[in-house]
Amino acid sequence: MSWTARDSSRNWQAVASSSDGSKLVAVVLGGQIFTSTDSGVSWTARDSNRIWQAVASSADGSKLVAGVWDGQIYTSTDSGVSWTARNSNRAWNAVASSADGSKLVAAVNNGQLYTSTDSGATWVARDSSRVWSAVASSADGSKLVAVEDYGQIYTSTDSGATWTARTNSSRGWNAVASSADGSKLVAVVEFGQIYTLAEGYVGSSTAGTGGYVTASQGTSLELLYTGNGQFVITSQRGTLFAY
Repeated sequence: MSWTARDSSRNWQAVASSSDGSKLVAVVLGGQIFTSTDSGVSWTARDSNRIWQAVASSADGSKLVAGVWDGQIYTSTDSGVSWTARNSNRAWNAVASSADGSKLVAAVNNGQLYTSTDSGATWVARDSSRVWSAVASSADGSKLVAVEDYGQIYTSTDSGATWTARTNSSRGWNAVASSADGSKLVAVVEFGQIYTLAEGYVGSSTAGTGGYVTASQGTSLELLYTGNGQFVITSQRGTLFAY
């Protein structure tokens, strides 16, 4: 409804927030990182001038990760007071974090996706080199989504170990976000529309194959929970699309 201008005019590039909104972090392209502990009323400059491209936060705001274009990826465990350089110089342009800050995913433009399970201390290259533009994570870090500029949307249900293309046409995907459980996604296309997806991951469909299933309007299902986050469809009325 209403907005208040804070700090100064800068080339702001990305922002992130703790779950309660009290701790904020923002990065300036060609400038510094700025943090706030009072919901943005006041800001403190951190680290050095770099080509900061992306930043993400844990739910409590204590663990942060930020990417530098043609530089390294940086992590903080003290709400941004101090930062540690990680991995190698790459075109880091997108980052996302689990709620506890332990599982991270980062994207390299014209490079690979990278995941970490130790709050950014070590990183593993995933999938293929693509023009990645954005990433998002579920709260537990198990379900990830990444979008490719003039490519497809990719999802992972194993914390980034494997990835699957989820669209049948190339678009200029520019940003993506995820619900806490990873079942609802929203993505935007540069000079295009907003796309939303609400889907469930099931252990087996009526066709006997596991994967993602979407339903047509009016479809009703009975599901049996089999454990380990998986369901089996026991009865169905309507149309399902499994892939």
